[in-house]
Amino acid sequence: MPRSYDAVIFDLDGTLVDTETLCNAEALPALAAQGIEIGAGFFESLAGVHDDRRVELIREHTGKPLDAARFYANWDARVEARLAPGLSLKTGAEALIAAIARLGLPMAIATSSRRAPGLAKIRAAGLDAHVETIVTVEDIENAKPAPDAYLEAARRLGADPARCLVFEDSETGAQAGHAAGMTVVQVPDLNASEGRHATHLARDLIEGARAAGLLPLPA
Repeated sequence: MPRSYDAVIFDLDGTLVDTETLCNAEALPALAAQGIEIGAGFFESLAGVHDDRRVELIREHTGKPLDAARFYANWDARVEARLAPGLSLKTGAEALIAAIARLGLPMAIATSSRRAPGLAKIRAAGLDAHVETIVTVEDIENAKPAPDAYLEAARRLGADPARCLVFEDSETGAQAGHAAGMTVVQVPDLNASEGRHATHLARDLIEGARAAGLLPLPA
């Protein structure tokens, strides 16, 4: 029998939408506009890290000053232009969301994105039609890997954290879900993972949902 959960909480970037590569690509010219040149690999290594911390790490890495507000404005404008045609969901996301809706379980998104770009991505992917509860990094005190985002999502849903199922892609996010006392399905995106903080490590969302007992195993 499938395990019973009270709610399902999703990470956004790299979990529901394939935005990591897009956002990383647009960050590099936004940094270059301030004379900061970094390799794509370094920026990719910051997956799951919230933007203010990314800025700190870039400053430390390059030893150069970086105007965060100017960087965000440039970066957000570039990303939103790329989102204009729409945004595809990750493999299995549409089917999983529909299955959760049929089960009658409430859903939330808990993202390390800032509110404006986070909502832009959610709208571009059409996720706002399915998920009303959105927690961004601006809604909490401590960003992932702290559990705040997931605990706030559970609070808004009126759900016991111990009976919440989390879907994540990054180590940072999986650590946050684990720290919140939730069952964590990790589906790695850009960076491979050993799943140290995951209850279930899976190749895709549907496989993870089955491993967690949310969906039945195939006949």
